Amino acid sequence: MTDATITNHSWIQEKFLRKPYRVHALLFVFYIAYGFIVASPQEVFDGMMVILFAPNILVTDYIYIAGLGATFVNVGIMGLLAIAVLSATRHRPFGLDMGVLGLVTGFAFFGKNPLNMLPILIGAYLYSRVVRRPFEENVVPALLGNALAPAVSALAHVYYIPTSLGIALGAFVGIFIGFTISPLAAWMRRAHDGYNLYNIGFTAGIFALSLMALYRNLGIEFEPRALWSSGNNNALMIYLAIISIYFTVIGLVTDVGKKVTLKELILLKTEDFDYFKWYREKSYIAMGILGFACLAFMAAVRAEYTGLAIGAILSIIGFGAFGKSLLHAIPIIIGTLLADFANVISFGTDMFANGNLVAILFSTCLTPISKTFGWKWGIVAGFMHLSLATNISMFHGGMNLYNNGLAGGFVAMILLPIIKVFQRKKEEAV
Repeated sequence: MTDATITNHSWIQEKFLRKPYRVHALLFVFYIAYGFIVASPQEVFDGMMVILFAPNILVTDYIYIAGLGATFVNVGIMGLLAIAVLSATRHRPFGLDMGVLGLVTGFAFFGKNPLNMLPILIGAYLYSRVVRRPFEENVVPALLGNALAPAVSALAHVYYIPTSLGIALGAFVGIFIGFTISPLAAWMRRAHDGYNLYNIGFTAGIFALSLMALYRNLGIEFEPRALWSSGNNNALMIYLAIISIYFTVIGLVTDVGKKVTLKELILLKTEDFDYFKWYREKSYIAMGILGFACLAFMAAVRAEYTGLAIGAILSIIGFGAFGKSLLHAIPIIIGTLLADFANVISFGTDMFANGNLVAILFSTCLTPISKTFGWKWGIVAGFMHLSLATNISMFHGGMNLYNNGLAGGFVAMILLPIIKVFQRKKEEAV
């Protein structure tokens, strides 16, 4: 190998491979390009207009209402905007950032778009100014606070409120959400002690419950939506395979200065949940492993790749660098499958109906429970999660896109005291 080759390789390492935001930005540019490959510019433009001005109440699958091309462009734009905000605040990348980017882009398949993202970011920035703290400290909750994006969009679609007034009220609500989401999230985390990876989903869910109660008291009600796409399995399967391969290859070729084995990336026996801190860019391999596992699972159950399903999988991949691992996800998934089977026996429902499938995938937000307390408690957590997730959205009226984050928070909040009682008794017996 020549000196020039060594130097060039070193340059690639420093300027791209070791720059997480640039690694993700390239992927998001690919999303936009893919959108224009599968649809004409006019179709993309028309679809984006539909996305930007939709009510976005859960469930609003953008592929269903706007087409595949416009949806991918929206996903890519949302990812690039998130990176722009993180970079502008000089936010130092860590494991949760990978999860944030996974959630932002995943939910850009249903519910999130640049228009309903902006007021929440403005509110978060105003909060930072009021408390006189750098916005960098508040940027992650600000980005995740878009779980309440429907609260910004939906008021413009209430038939007895003038559209212009609905838009103004929605923007005001969004700013208020952004202003309060960070301090609320810090308090809400105490309820589950960090064992629900989607803490903002839990926080946003509590906020949405309160907001929806206020709306209903004022006579404002939103019609439930169930807009699910279908018929895109091949395109979305190929897309998921490309993402999984991309992260795996990046992880393999990046030099982190130490040897990291495949066994370590599967077991992930770290002292905390930030795998990126321990393995740096090698944690991309763990993310890729989760992507391939999701591909295998979807093929095994012959499930439909809806916008929500692919969004859930993107969040799983993102959190492969923070809290989620294949080994610890398996007990959670087993628990949800048992709960789903119980549904089939009790009500004769489809084993892998769209809503149940999404809840199964998102249940991996509870992997810290199986990682910390063992596989048996993981199964219990998974069983409880599916039961809650499929029944709780009616209370927040579809206002909280992170419905499974809310369910996961309640599961962890209920289970933790019980687990600690059993641990105490076990210790006393010894």
